[in-house]
Amino acid sequence: VSPHAEAMRTYRLPGQGSLDDITLHTEDMPTPGPTQLLVKTGAASINRRDLLITTGRYPLPARADVIPLSDGAGEVVGVGDAVRHFSVGDRITASYWPRWISGLLRAEVIDQLGCTSDGWLAEYVLLDEAAPTAFVANAHAATAKTTAAPAMNANRPARECFSGGTSGPAYTEDSGG
Repeated sequence: VSPHAEAMRTYRLPGQGSLDDITLHTEDMPTPGPTQLLVKTGAASINRRDLLITTGRYPLPARADVIPLSDGAGEVVGVGDAVRHFSVGDRITASYWPRWISGLLRAEVIDQLGCTSDGWLAEYVLLDEAAPTAFVANAHAATAKTTAAPAMNANRPARECFSGGTSGPAYTEDSGG
């Protein structure tokens, strides 16, 4: 794995409060573990769920100093030695339930991006290989980020997924720029 930088910027939520409490940090670039992907964030969005988490009104309490935001998309820039379904250069998004692949929600898969595990408000994000879903090559990252929640129904490595966001179907051509 050869990260593009030695340090990165992240934003952290020290505890429940408001968006004003989110603080900027400079941290060491993470290194992917055997089954992890290092993803350069291309787009992230804040939604109602994130606001509930920030203000302490979400049913699951946030971990102290968590990196917020549950919806995002980006490009894989590093992979662990055991990763088999993704490669450097793949463009991905992930469900905010990264360990809930199928079946009923159970305690052992309850971790959520931006709540109990670090989310997308960072230059780089570590995700386990089971969490991401590839998105179509000509979709813009800002559009693909809206697929994170619907993608949990199709959340399988190397499977393409594209669906409408909460305000209806959206599709953006990538201009290559």
